[in-house]
Amino acid sequence: MAELRRTSDRTVRKPSSDRRQRSASEKRNKKKRSPAGIVLLVCLLAAVAACAFVAYRRWGPGTAWADYAALYGEGADGTVVFCNGLQEEGLTAVREGRTYLSEELAAGADGKWYYSDEGLLLYSLANETLAIAPSSHTYTMSGQTVDVGYEICYEENGTLYIAVDFMASFAGIRMTEFSSDEEKDLPARVFIDGGDGMYEQAEASGKTAVRVLAGIKSPILTKTKKGDTLIIMDSVDDWTRVRTADGFVGYLKTKYLKNRTEYELKPEVSLPEYTSVRLDEKVCLAWHQVFFAADNAELSWYLEGTEGLNVLSPTWFSVADNQGNLNSLADSSYVAEAHKRGLQVWALIDDFDSNVDVLTLLSSTEARNHMVSQLMQAAADYDLDGINVDFEGIKSESAPHFLQFIRELSIACRQAGKVLSIDNYVPAGGRSWYNLREQGQVADYVIIMGYDEHYKGCCAGTNASIGFSEQGIVSTLDYVPAEKIINGLPFFMRVWQETPEEHASSDAVLYDDGLSVYEGRYARDSRAVGMDEAKQLLADHGVTPEWQEQLGQYYGQYEEDGSTWRIWLEEEKSIRLKLEKVEQYNIAGAAFWKLGLESSEVWPVIGQWKDEP
Repeated sequence: MAELRRTSDRTVRKPSSDRRQRSASEKRNKKKRSPAGIVLLVCLLAAVAACAFVAYRRWGPGTAWADYAALYGEGADGTVVFCNGLQEEGLTAVREGRTYLSEELAAGADGKWYYSDEGLLLYSLANETLAIAPSSHTYTMSGQTVDVGYEICYEENGTLYIAVDFMASFAGIRMTEFSSDEEKDLPARVFIDGGDGMYEQAEASGKTAVRVLAGIKSPILTKTKKGDTLIIMDSVDDWTRVRTADGFVGYLKTKYLKNRTEYELKPEVSLPEYTSVRLDEKVCLAWHQVFFAADNAELSWYLEGTEGLNVLSPTWFSVADNQGNLNSLADSSYVAEAHKRGLQVWALIDDFDSNVDVLTLLSSTEARNHMVSQLMQAAADYDLDGINVDFEGIKSESAPHFLQFIRELSIACRQAGKVLSIDNYVPAGGRSWYNLREQGQVADYVIIMGYDEHYKGCCAGTNASIGFSEQGIVSTLDYVPAEKIINGLPFFMRVWQETPEEHASSDAVLYDDGLSVYEGRYARDSRAVGMDEAKQLLADHGVTPEWQEQLGQYYGQYEEDGSTWRIWLEEEKSIRLKLEKVEQYNIAGAAFWKLGLESSEVWPVIGQWKDEP
């Protein structure tokens, strides 16, 4: 028991006096430090809060509202005009309480507004062109004169202004107005929208800021409410530019949009329909270059062995002068022979005469009308099925006049039941002024000349790779319905001659672009040849061309007279691949430049393609 008691004493032992003293001392020290610790903690929390505030101020969303007067350049007594979502300055006017747009701005909203050099405002519908004199209150349509009770347009300081009310009630332009707010120094806003089609809208997921620019520090324009309808304009990274229901255009975070849907805008007025005259089968067209009237008698020779053709386009008409007179090689017996073979005839008109100033020609209403009159008379006299316009000299300054010519010609063709087709470059590298969208509305067919990928003034290369041909189709589909697109394919190619500097003539232009088979400086030249001649050149020099998969063509080269001669071939295989693209994109058909340059082996390929369902 004594042993057990000793063990228990060792195991359960009361605190000693020293330990009790130390414990009490520690408690007293803790009590002494407690206020300082609290202060330290408070200071630490304050510092964290300050840092958070600074961080929020620096990286958090801005809370400042936009200065409307500074932003719009107008006070509450002014009016700001937006066209298709973009604020316009200096091109609008308010007169007697009505908003007017400059002719330039009106044409941007609706491309059919055209101010002629004769001082008349023209607007072309599907079946007629209206002419309105400045300061007039009236217009004439379908033989009826209508008085709108206000100035439809007026001229001031060399600028024509058109009433938006008239555009909205007559031409399908939509106008939405928002009143001013004097307290906020917010001006009135007028939104003008033109262009039918599909658009996108969404709902606001909650209350959020719509800002001037795409950034969280940008000033606030307005705030959405949950369920507000927002018209979507475009996107920048994770921001979306929208138009709000209360009349602002600005940016909000894309994540705050929900229920995105498409909707269709249609004119609020009933306009004449743009009907088309088109074939009920694939178009298989061949251009026939006619140099002299006697060449028309050779049609049977050119058509020998052809397969699949259903349209001929002879190059019969050319503009002769700035007054719109035309040279003509038209021939009735040619048309009769074509019709007997089941072929339509779409006679071509070109602008290739260097003595003709295209700007002077097309800006004259009288000259345009004269050309249209002559073409329609020829269509009647020679029983033509259509007109093919091949104006390749159009510059940006003459483009509005060219488009007006096309509109006016389309009206005449539509009334006469004739096909109107228009030749165009591949839409790449500029020339947007040809306005394929407008052409696609008023014309029956838009033909893309899918060749000259490399041309005489350019470096050596293929005339029409498969990628180039396909891109022409894809790019045009952005503007023109598939059922109106014809892809032009080449029966020709270029033979390229490259000569090193030491063998070049003394007057040769030398290049050093790294694109030759030679290193250093070289001279180059080229000429167009047909399929048979190109094949024969390679055969005569013992060259077996090699297939280039990426280009969809055979390639061959040979040496002669100190130069290298290079040929990217067009033949039956390359043509077949291009026709497959016509099928892939389900467009209207194909056209070929030009009869006489093809090899006989290509026609079974074309015939098979034409017969495929």
